[in-house]
Amino acid sequence: MAITGTLEDREEVRALHARYCLTIDAGRYDEWVDCFTEDGVFESPRFGKHSGRAGLERFAALHKESLGGAQVLHVVANPAFELDGASGTGTAYLVFYHCKDGRVQQSTVGYYTDKLRKTPAGWRFASRQVTILGHH
Repeated sequence: MAITGTLEDREEVRALHARYCLTIDAGRYDEWVDCFTEDGVFESPRFGKHSGRAGLERFAALHKESLGGAQVLHVVANPAFELDGASGTGTAYLVFYHCKDGRVQQSTVGYYTDKLRKTPAGWRFASRQVTILGHH
């Protein structure tokens, strides 16, 4: 995969990946929604497809409810992406830990498939689809 886009743009996309994980894990759901474009889409096998700011806010509420008081940790690894002007595509590995009662109760592995867009506020996910390994 060729290195595309400016170094500044590439660094901003890497920061976006981190901000996505840090905000949802800390329960800062408004900041998590801000990782997406206004018409952004998030899709997962567990929670379905959610579009636009209102849809992403609904997903965040479902996610919070699903935790049952557990702490979670999203880890993104191997982000690989191609940028072409103000848009891009990419993937990243996902490792997700679900921690409750002093132990890791569940870990999930998979990957994200992303469409990226540069907005006046910076790079955002136009869409982010989760694939969970071993999940049909």
